[in-house]
Amino acid sequence: MSMMPHYDFVVLGSGIAGLAAAHTLTEAGKTVLVLDKGRRIGGRVSTKRVTTKDGHSFVFNHGAQFLTARDPGFAPICDNAQSQNSLANWHLDDRSALIGTPFMRAFPMFLGRDLEIRQDCEITAIHRTDNGFTFASDDGVIASAAGAIITAPAPQTANLISDIAPELIASAKAAHYAPCWTALFGFATPPLGADVTDPSGTIRDSGIIGWAGWENARPGNEAALYGLTIQASAEWSAAHIEQEKPENIAALKSAYEQASGITLPAPSYSAAHRWRYAKVITPTPAEMPRLSDCRNVAIAGDWLGGARIEHAYLSGKMAGASVL
Repeated sequence: MSMMPHYDFVVLGSGIAGLAAAHTLTEAGKTVLVLDKGRRIGGRVSTKRVTTKDGHSFVFNHGAQFLTARDPGFAPICDNAQSQNSLANWHLDDRSALIGTPFMRAFPMFLGRDLEIRQDCEITAIHRTDNGFTFASDDGVIASAAGAIITAPAPQTANLISDIAPELIASAKAAHYAPCWTALFGFATPPLGADVTDPSGTIRDSGIIGWAGWENARPGNEAALYGLTIQASAEWSAAHIEQEKPENIAALKSAYEQASGITLPAPSYSAAHRWRYAKVITPTPAEMPRLSDCRNVAIAGDWLGGARIEHAYLSGKMAGASVL
C-alpha cells in the first residue's frame, strides 16, 4: 500500500458522466484516476468494430445513436467537440441532432483526452481507510483516494456504495431502466432496392423495433461495406431479456424486413448485444441526495436527471463540483 499512488479522487465509470466528473476535478487541480470495467470508454455511447474471418470489416454504433445539446451547460462542450471534428450535425427526418464522427465513440474519446483512465478494471469493493478509500477488484486493491465519484448504472452503484455512503442507496434504488436488445448485421453487398446512404430510411418505433438504421447513412461514415443496426423496443426487450441471442437476431431481422419492405441478403456477420440498462425511464427525484454526509462521495449518471447524453454529462459535472 505504501507504494500505491494515492489520488485526490477515483471516478468509477468512463461513460459520459464519469468523464465529465473527471474533467471537472482535473480542471480544479485535483489528481484523478478513472476506472472502468469495459474495454473502451464511453459506456452506452458505444461503437463496435468487427472483422470477419473472410476479411470483411464492419463498424456498428450499437449504443446511443445521437445526442442533443439543449442545455446551455452542455452546448459549449459540444461546440468544442465539433470544432475538433469529434461531433457533426445530423438532420434526421424532423429532428436535428449531433453524432460522433466518424463514429459515436469519438465523442467520449474527445472527453477522455488527457485523463488517466484504466479500462478492463472491474471494482468489486470499496473500503474506508484513514486516508479515504481503497478500490479493489478480484485481484486485490487497485488504487486509493481521498474521495470517490460513482457513475455506474444505478443498481451497481447501490451495491458499490453500501459500505461507504449508505445514505445514498435510496437515491440509487429510486431509478429504473428499460433494457434493449440490439442486433447487428454486416453485408458484403447492399440489399436490392435499398439506398443505405439515405437517413430517411431509418425506422423508429415500428412494431418491435425501436430504431433501425444503416451505418452508411451516418455523416462521416465511409465504410465500404454495409452495416445495419437494429434496436428492439423497450417492451419487447424486457419481455425477451433472457432469450437466447440467435432467437433475438432472427426476430429482429424478420421485423426489419416487414417494416421496411426490404429482403435482406445473407449477412457476412450477425450478432446481438443486450443492454440491461439501456434507457432511463424513471430518474431519481431531484430532491434525493447525490452527495454523502461526509461530502467525499458523490454519485452521478443519466439516471439522476433523465435519459439523454446531456443529462449524464451535467450530472457528472455537478458531482465533480459538489465534492470540491
